[in-house]
Amino acid sequence: MKLHQRIGLFLGPSLAAAIVVMPRPDGLEMEGQRGLAILALCVVWWLLTPIALPVTSLLGMALLPLMGVLSPTEAFSLFGNQAVFFVVGVFLIAAAMLRTGLSTRLALWAMRSLARSENALCAAVLGLSTLLCLMVVSHAVAALMLPIVIGLVRALDLRPRSRTARRLVLSLAWGSIIGSNLTLFASARASLALQLYGAQENNPTMHGAPIGVLEFTLATIGIVILLVMLTYWMLRLWLPPEGISMAPAVEKLDEEVRGLGSISFPEIKTIVVLLALVPCLVLLAPNYGLGTVALVFSAALFALGVLEWESAERYVNWGIVLLYGGAIAIGAGLAKSGAMTWVANHLLPSPGTEPLISLVIIVALAALFTTFVANAAVIALMLPAVLIACPELGLDARAMTVVMAVSTGISFALPVSTPAMALAYGTGYIGTREGVGYGTIMSLIAIPVVVVVVVYVWPLIGLSPFVAGGGP
Repeated sequence: MKLHQRIGLFLGPSLAAAIVVMPRPDGLEMEGQRGLAILALCVVWWLLTPIALPVTSLLGMALLPLMGVLSPTEAFSLFGNQAVFFVVGVFLIAAAMLRTGLSTRLALWAMRSLARSENALCAAVLGLSTLLCLMVVSHAVAALMLPIVIGLVRALDLRPRSRTARRLVLSLAWGSIIGSNLTLFASARASLALQLYGAQENNPTMHGAPIGVLEFTLATIGIVILLVMLTYWMLRLWLPPEGISMAPAVEKLDEEVRGLGSISFPEIKTIVVLLALVPCLVLLAPNYGLGTVALVFSAALFALGVLEWESAERYVNWGIVLLYGGAIAIGAGLAKSGAMTWVANHLLPSPGTEPLISLVIIVALAALFTTFVANAAVIALMLPAVLIACPELGLDARAMTVVMAVSTGISFALPVSTPAMALAYGTGYIGTREGVGYGTIMSLIAIPVVVVVVVYVWPLIGLSPFVAGGGP
């Protein structure tokens, strides 16, 4: 165990114990104080990782009844929600695309068509890593694209410090990070945010309708397009072309395309299921839930013989499923105990702050926390408090749910919040300058992009972040 993990192993429980025994602050009930103790433990362990992130989430859920924050029935019933099973369904659907080779075929075909120059090849990697998130969860996209990109780097015989090699790897990582904001398929944190919003339905300030699949993508697509364009130009500025011949890359791609052969019957069946899934999510999910629809269509892939459980389970990241289930329970438990109301009053902007300033602060806080803590954890910790604070800040809770989902998806620097950056660092081509230096600049650029689109574009689609009479 590393030094920071050993420190975290003792710091988390010590901080939790200190919060339990300290005099209770005004306005905070005993259940809320104990909920904050659980929160402190989870934050420290999510940050310093003395034990695996999913185990921390499950422990936090178990501590809710042990410390009297919720009853055992309440605490464990929160795990069995639509968001968790939507994540399982998404992983199974992604497994079909990966196992049949459909996603690899699409990636190779598109890159072969665009590999005319260094700029075009890097743009193809960036664009594909983003667009594949329409159908596949973002970290699976990164895992799919990585061997293709490394194969191209080796075919071009690029040095470890080659600008083109570093640009290709960052295009892959940042493209999948940006694409994680594109649809509810792309990341589980979006469905987690929607689930936490739905859990607030008993709150008298929550009056909005459920957030649909199409509405989510319509809200985020402008942010995604702008970030892709800015990423391309910033990487081109920081890591300009080296004048490399693309012939070896084209030959490598041709070889891999030929190796796939003709499109297979399982690939065709997967395409048919995907084409039917999208309209059903739009039409049926509002009444039956995202998890219900995703599980029905993932079952169809098994019925059609595209998937077998023994092979499919290798593609399902059960750790993320457990992480999200536990995070949902912790977030909902803290909200019910009143802990998040107290946190909102002390951490978030004070009542009376200009709505636009409040929006900027919330976006910046979410982006900052996600740099150091897994984005699911940030959603679980911040969103319940943000939803409670929305009325007094002049912000619309429904819109802010989507804002939080996006704001926790613009961390480009460290490997903590997203597997894509962990994979990038693991290649050996990305060092501190590219990862921390360039990544921090991109995150700072992304914050005003999110704010501008939310303030000036979202009202055009009926999703204004400000309540009537608020905002610029």
